[in-house]
Amino acid sequence: MKKIIIITSLLFTALACTEKGPSMEGKWKVLSSHYKATYEVTEENDSIKAKALYYNDGTTILRASDGKDYYLFKKPIINKATSETTNHKAPKKNIGLDLVHKDTLKVTTYIMHSPLTETWVRTK
Repeated sequence: MKKIIIITSLLFTALACTEKGPSMEGKWKVLSSHYKATYEVTEENDSIKAKALYYNDGTTILRASDGKDYYLFKKPIINKATSETTNHKAPKKNIGLDLVHKDTLKVTTYIMHSPLTETWVRTK
């Protein structure tokens, strides 16, 4: 009986340690009325990168087929939770990621210390 309890508790511990939440990896399309963009988000070595696959704001067009790599960010600050009552200034070049749903990502960038929040949706 003792062995069963020990084995069961070890099994639950192993499963709890290996379980991860939804991944941010994949292709994401930006929902914006100002520009069109698609990014590929990858996670490697505790770093998250968003590489531009396509970007067009009416004046600048970037494509992955150009032979150059364009990154929006390489290691952002990931928001685990958002508090409306917390008022703090973000450091320069701070980027926040909040996985709202497995297919919806809220990306916050800062322009002149003012937050700009965008919604990205996962593409298949």
